[in-house]
Amino acid sequence: MERVVVIPARNDPEGAIGNIFDQCGGLEQLLGGRTKVWIKINAIDCRSESYTSPEVLEAAIKVLQSRGISDICVVENCTQGNFTRLVFTATGIGKVCRQLGVRPLFLDEEPTDELNLPGVGQKARFPRPVIKELIREKREVFFLNLPRLKTHCMTVVTLGIKNLFGLMDQRDRMVDHNDNLHKRLVALNHIFRPDFTIIDGIKAVYHGHYPPESVLDRCLAPLGILLGGANVTAVDTVGARILGYSADEVPHLKLAGEIYGDPTNLNSIYLVGDIDKFTKKYPYTLLPERPPDVKILRGIERCCPEGCRLNTEAVLQYLYLDHGGRGGFNIVMGKGFHIEDLNKISGPVFVAGKCAIEDTAFYFEKNNYRSKIYRSPACNDLASTVHALTRLMKVNPLKLVPLNPLHSLVLLVYARLKGSKARVAL
Repeated sequence: MERVVVIPARNDPEGAIGNIFDQCGGLEQLLGGRTKVWIKINAIDCRSESYTSPEVLEAAIKVLQSRGISDICVVENCTQGNFTRLVFTATGIGKVCRQLGVRPLFLDEEPTDELNLPGVGQKARFPRPVIKELIREKREVFFLNLPRLKTHCMTVVTLGIKNLFGLMDQRDRMVDHNDNLHKRLVALNHIFRPDFTIIDGIKAVYHGHYPPESVLDRCLAPLGILLGGANVTAVDTVGARILGYSADEVPHLKLAGEIYGDPTNLNSIYLVGDIDKFTKKYPYTLLPERPPDVKILRGIERCCPEGCRLNTEAVLQYLYLDHGGRGGFNIVMGKGFHIEDLNKISGPVFVAGKCAIEDTAFYFEKNNYRSKIYRSPACNDLASTVHALTRLMKVNPLKLVPLNPLHSLVLLVYARLKGSKARVAL
């Protein structure tokens, strides 16, 4: 049986991480003689509480260093609309790396090669260091997965397996970011299975994976725990249960069990620690607030929550609640529209996703539509979505980052010189 340890950690995350390793056989045994460690954090964005806490990252590094490990690399490739160097600077993660003498690796600045996604029938691009260190030289690298305990409006939870999505090049995360997303996540787990996963549950995040900062009091649960184990699917299954969900309610966990026989039943997991006290089911859906004068037309035939729908609605809510974004425009998303509904559209329009663009092109062209039209041409073209909505809602994109705009631009220039392919929203 796979072992998963759940332990209180609010006052001593370093001691808790050491304890988790010890109860899973000891760090020396887990390392198996390896002296190089990669830590994959969750640092998708600069927004408060959307990332692995610097305190937990610091604790993990100190535990490793106390056991004689000096070759430590902290890796991430943030979400679209940002670039990783900026996220590390704005969140304090970069400061932790500097103070403890470990190397940050900004994956968006690295050249890429393709890998096949098993069971998906597609290829995707990954940074070359990822392929080298986590596949070709896997026996030499201890891969520590360090996600945050969060629900997710598109995947129910975002824990260890979902954290692996950050290893993929941003440009290929847009592909099939629809109901096929769950298969892609399972494929990533099959390729990159971490050696150990520790989930940061000091404060759990719900109502989506990065809720607006102005309503954080409605989206945080101070659970004060860490949980970890060697099998990421088992750890995620326990993490999902703590958030109130069975593995059968999480599509990618259910698929991992069905396709690869991964442990997704609590009865097949050796649990160390008490989870019976976690009785609340934390919502994964977005909060209902959005601009009242934005009209959203969703396709009747298709409108994937994993893609155009919730990517767009999450950005819409964030710009409205945190930045005073205005309404007064229309959003069209999905596939399958009645002509009478299209005839009701007037004013600026944002057409979200390939399906909606193809399905409405005839209408806007035939009617020689005069108002401004913005388009986001992929399932999850988050950079294009942020670009369009900041303009429609009259929000300066430079103000989305908690840094001086000039500082942000300097970092962007430097990242571009280093080869960053991040899709920013300027």
